[in-house]
Parts: sequence; C-alpha cells; structure tokens
Amino acid sequence: MTRVYAAWSPLWVLMGAIAFLQPLNGVRPWTPSASVGDLALVGLSLACLPFLSRLRMPPRLLVPFVGVLTMAAGGLLGMVATDGWWQLEWLARFVLGMPFVIVTLSVVRPSPRLATWLAGCYCAGAAVSAVAAVFGPVVPGFARAHGLGEHLMHLAVSTMFGVVFAIGWFVSATTWKVRVLAVALGLLCLWGQLLTGARSALIGTLIAATYLAILGRRRGLYAAAGATVAGAVALAAAMPFMPPGSTLHRIFGGELTGLVDLSNSAHIQDARDALAEIGQHPLTGLGFAQGLDAHNLVLEAANMGGVLGLAGFFLIWSTVGCLLVRQLRLGIRPQHWVRAAPLVGVMGYFALAQLENMVWDRHLWFYITVALFALPPTLADPDDEAQDPWDDQKVGNTLDRAAAPTPSSACTTATSQ
Repeated sequence: MTRVYAAWSPLWVLMGAIAFLQPLNGVRPWTPSASVGDLALVGLSLACLPFLSRLRMPPRLLVPFVGVLTMAAGGLLGMVATDGWWQLEWLARFVLGMPFVIVTLSVVRPSPRLATWLAGCYCAGAAVSAVAAVFGPVVPGFARAHGLGEHLMHLAVSTMFGVVFAIGWFVSATTWKVRVLAVALGLLCLWGQLLTGARSALIGTLIAATYLAILGRRRGLYAAAGATVAGAVALAAAMPFMPPGSTLHRIFGGELTGLVDLSNSAHIQDARDALAEIGQHPLTGLGFAQGLDAHNLVLEAANMGGVLGLAGFFLIWSTVGCLLVRQLRLGIRPQHWVRAAPLVGVMGYFALAQLENMVWDRHLWFYITVALFALPPTLADPDDEAQDPWDDQKVGNTLDRAAAPTPSSACTTATSQ
C-alpha cells in the first residue's frame, strides 16, 4: 500500500467508489443493520490493518479526534453514573461512527487532491440519492422524500454538502464543460434537498453559500446577489411542482401547515426536556442514548457526556471554526475553492445541527475527515505545488502534486488562534 496517488490510479477508483456509497446509507440489500457504504468502510479498514504504522494525523485532524475521544469518555461516564449499560449499542454506534472512520482515513492519509476527489465522489452519491428522491415515492402523511438515504435528514445533509461543493467546483473550474457538470450537481442536490422538507438544511446551505460569497470579496458578493435573484425566481417557479411536504411549502405554508406547527412545538419541547435532563446530571450527562433527543448539537453533547461532552464538542468545532476564520481572513486562490468547499459544507452542517438531531453516522464523519484533509492553503501560505507535505516519501513527477499548506503554518493555526 505504497502512497502513490497518480491520477486515475486504481486506488483513486477504489476510494472514490467507497466515498460514493457513503450517502446511500439506505441501500441495505443484505442486512438491515449495515448499509453498502458501511460494509465498504469495513472492507477498507480491514485492508488498512497491516498498515497501522502509517497512522498519522495533522494537527487540524488530531485536535478534533481528541475531541471525539473526549466526548466518548463523557458518554461512557454518563453510562456509569446512571447505570445505563443498556446503552452499549449506542456506544458502539458512536465509536464506529466517529473514531473508527477518522482512524481508517488517517491510515490512508489522502493527499489534498485525493481528499477533494473523495468529497466530489461523495457528492455524486448524494446527487444519485437526490435523483431517487425526485422520481421515487414520498413518505406517506408527510409528503417528504429521503431518496436512497436511511432517513430524510441523511439526504438533506448529504445534498447540502453537494450544493456547497458544486459552488466551489464551479469557481475553480477552468473549462465550460466542468462548469456545466458543477451546475448540474448543484441543481440536482438542491432539488433533492428541497424534497426532504428540511428547513434547517436550506438554512445551512444559505449560510455556507454566504461564507463563500464573503470569501470571494467584492466579486463574490456581486455574484451572490445575482444568484440570489435568480434563485428566488427559480424557486418561485418550482414551488407549484413541489409536494406539500417540501421545504418551500413548509416555509411559506401549504396543505400540511398543521404538521409543521406540531413539528415546531415538538422541537421546542425536546429542547426543554434536554435542559431538564442536563440539570439532573450536569457533570456526567446521561450517556449515549441521550445524544439524539434535543434537536440541538450543543444540548445533545451536554446531555450525553456532561462536562466532558461539552469539552469534546468545543475541541471539534473550535478547530473547524478557527480554520474557517483563518481562510476567510487571509483569503484563498480561486483555483482552491473546490478544496475549501468541503469544510464550508461542514460549517453548514453545524448550523443545521442546531435545529436537528446530532448525526453520529459514519457517512457524516467520512465527509468531515475528508474535508479536513482537503483544506487548501491561504494566500499567506506558500503555494506548495511540488509535493504533498503530509507524505513522508518522495513522489515522482507523475504523482499527485496538489497545493497544500505547510504543517507549520496552516495546520497548527487551528490550535494557536
């Protein structure tokens, strides 16, 4: 398993197929407990076992990984404090959903170029799931679709990543054919996202798109203004063709307004219940099963693991925030927007997760890990096209020569700012 990332090498194809399957977590032909993407990840992890000595995380990934382990320790302590050993199944789901994926991908150690390719393959899978939502049935009673995802929120999250990635891909593209592909990817993912009825996903997408517009300075803001006008006209034209449970109808009112009101009330009550539960065990939390109750990322971390849960939460998201602030402050080159877009999509997920259940799922953490490996250099960093700084081996002139920040400048900033 020599680190050779030549374009279109067999490793690229294999890893791309694994990434493509991640958002299709509703496809479970053999067992109801594992999707095709889960089984692909298991196969990848088994293949990585002989190469555990290659395990190495840059600081921008190591700090979130420590945060994940801290959250896991908090959840375990909550289980002990409440005698909640029946939650072992949830413990396994958490461990398999977060540290398992991070360690596996850190053994592979994808270069920035390969990580960007994996993010694109993931978004292509999200687009396929969106197509299934467009042509497939909706959930009875709610008139909302989940495509090939296990749950409609899984489709909402993956298509949100797809829309944001498509924007970055469009900006970085140098040919009109690639830009057409980027537009097609973005439109398919946006259409599928609207069919889920997830208002929080649309909010997360808009926040991420706004970040990208500000990142583009004056030109980006002008482009965002034009896109906003065009998007408003397109959405108004599309609304009559949307089912009553779609995002547009849930925002502007429709046949299922009563169900929307009930959903809003349930979310508020869930948050109140979580606050009450946190008050019962503020230091230890209640364990892993409480991590899906509050429809709010912060409350769920505290409810699950108490002080340690919150400490792990802030280690993860402060790192992501510092990296985003740094590239916004210093700027990045247009050709690197496609590498910046995955982490911007993760920021959109953070916004979404303030209104929805926290997702422990493997497909989510696959994308987050890939986004951290793909992070581009800022304008203040050397545009290192010569070699991948994470590779401890010499690379030939036919191999991956992705631009990437040097470890001393771009990666340590996550913990120093």
